[in-house]
Amino acid sequence: MKKYLFALSVIAWLPLTDIALAATSGSTLSNHASPHASKPASPYNGNMFGPMPDWVSPVSAIPTFDEKGHHYDQQYLLVDKQLNLSVTEPVMYKRYTSKVVSIKGVESASQISIDFDPAYQHVLVHRLNIVRDGKVIDRKKSAKTSQFKREVDLDALLYNGEETLHIVLDDVQIGDIIDYSYTLTGYNPVFGDHREWYIKSGWATSVALTNTRIIVPKNSPITVTNLESKGKGTLTTSQQSNTTVYRYREENGLYDFDESEQPRWYNPYPYLHISSYKDWQDVVNWALPLYQATPDDDEVQALVSDIRDTYPADIKRQVVAAIHFVQNNIRYLGEENGIGSHKPRPPAQIVAQGYGDCKDKALLLVSMLNALGIDAYPALVDTYWRDQLNEQPAAPYSFNHVIVHIDFGGEPMWIDATRTHQGSKLTTMAQSQLGYALVLKPGERSLKAMHTPDQDVIQDVEQKYVVNHADKKSYLTVKTTYRGIEAEQWRRYLESKPLRELGEEYANYYASYFEALDLLRPLTITDDPNQNELTLHEAYAVDGLWSKDDDTYVFVISGDIVDDYLVKPDLIRRKTPFRYGTEGAVHQKIQISLPETWNITPSKHSIDSPFFEFTSSLKAVSGPGDTLLDKTYVEADYYYRAKARHVKASELRQYLRHVDDAWDNVDYEFTYRPNTP
Repeated sequence: MKKYLFALSVIAWLPLTDIALAATSGSTLSNHASPHASKPASPYNGNMFGPMPDWVSPVSAIPTFDEKGHHYDQQYLLVDKQLNLSVTEPVMYKRYTSKVVSIKGVESASQISIDFDPAYQHVLVHRLNIVRDGKVIDRKKSAKTSQFKREVDLDALLYNGEETLHIVLDDVQIGDIIDYSYTLTGYNPVFGDHREWYIKSGWATSVALTNTRIIVPKNSPITVTNLESKGKGTLTTSQQSNTTVYRYREENGLYDFDESEQPRWYNPYPYLHISSYKDWQDVVNWALPLYQATPDDDEVQALVSDIRDTYPADIKRQVVAAIHFVQNNIRYLGEENGIGSHKPRPPAQIVAQGYGDCKDKALLLVSMLNALGIDAYPALVDTYWRDQLNEQPAAPYSFNHVIVHIDFGGEPMWIDATRTHQGSKLTTMAQSQLGYALVLKPGERSLKAMHTPDQDVIQDVEQKYVVNHADKKSYLTVKTTYRGIEAEQWRRYLESKPLRELGEEYANYYASYFEALDLLRPLTITDDPNQNELTLHEAYAVDGLWSKDDDTYVFVISGDIVDDYLVKPDLIRRKTPFRYGTEGAVHQKIQISLPETWNITPSKHSIDSPFFEFTSSLKAVSGPGDTLLDKTYVEADYYYRAKARHVKASELRQYLRHVDDAWDNVDYEFTYRPNTP
């Protein structure tokens, strides 16, 4: 499935395997084009230039940049986008005009990149001018052009087939105005008669004039919306003989929301949304013909027959086997060009080639489960919007991923066929927790909330200290248990991580706290796939456990594991949300045997804030040998669970106070003075 990233520029569309609008931010406009066209493009050899279409309503004069405006290496004077949906092949016209104000601006402005999918797009450049001292210089003949494949998601095993038309302008100087325009013709045929576009209308740099014009057939179901009214400009509508024309205009627009550590779903920039989809049922009706399960295929039947033979009369194990086959035997690889951006390939093809992307693997798993007699359907989700998905427009671009919805014994399950190393029982297997999903089932009319079984403690750490006086070695053992999704992630990680190397990394972590530390025995791992738990065991001999301060020895224990989740943003003075937290809770217990009698004052501290739960406690406990007079057994206990995944800027101070409160109760200190003659 194609994924659509909101770049700070125009829109950068990336392949939907993995189909959504993911919010990103940046500081400058870029020249990337939105890919909507339909004729295959061949390498340009002089045919890339052509006259501006008659339907375009040109902006006659280049606007002047406001002296109070905010800019970086270029002053953006004009962003003009005009979309014609009244013709058979939709056409998008774009014009960018900027003034170069720095050496770095010379470098960036002199290179123009137009991205497109040659499977269904055609690019035509109309204007390629430099305006210097009021004189217009046409650079069509002297510009150097090249065309190459992009594959920006190659590291993520996604091949989208997009190409870039790259134009290099010669003799660009500070003070020049770069003025160019082009059209992209066509639309991905996978959408049929439906239309959907996002047109960005604001950036983290000032634009003297943002002009947008959209032409739609008069009786068309297409609507144009200023999403959440974020755009500060004016959206107007006018009627012509056979068309409706929408216009958006804004002068000196600036939307400066570029801050670090924002939630992935957060997108404060304004967009016009153009869509012919009325509701979620419209999206289901569009997608259903693309996602036809094939449980009767010979290849699917052969796989299911093997599973039944292996686990006769055990339907639960058969379901797990089908899930594991698709997850672990069909490798992840996405070929996303053309209609492959949204249409899965036939399950028989995926079995034969042994690879597929999220939609391919989901449809294969649905086909296998249906062949086993299980109700299962593909489900569209978004890994960015998550809990905010129900606030997004009802349209395909609100999704970027496909999983599987299973109705088993009346209990819904949400399984991601692209995961690997999952547990061996349905009851303990980690499910997708992505907020909402659109199940591709006939008659489905709304999003479903993805309620999944709660996994409370996903990381459970038990540290045991045998503490001796400063003149002797002390000992530390650590048992760390990962559950659910954490166990599955660790299985994937350990598959390519040598155990010895991991053991050294863990030993170095604890060595940073003490004067000297040696392995008492190597790191070991136990794995229980049925319970979906993975446990790491460490053991160390410690020198220098005590630090000396004048005539006093000091030993501090800390809830260091829990403390890692008590985070503050790098940017405190902010106007956008701060992301934090994790799914599930973290528990840490520290058990200590002290070498003599200590007076332990019990302590317990709890925080139950709107943002997280935190508890810490210290107490003396019974232990082996507690009848002896020279031993004290102590237990410290820590717990952390995030209640949310982000903090609003207006609530940040309150959140920081709670973090400080927790930090004040993370450490416990023990001291002693050695007997002196």
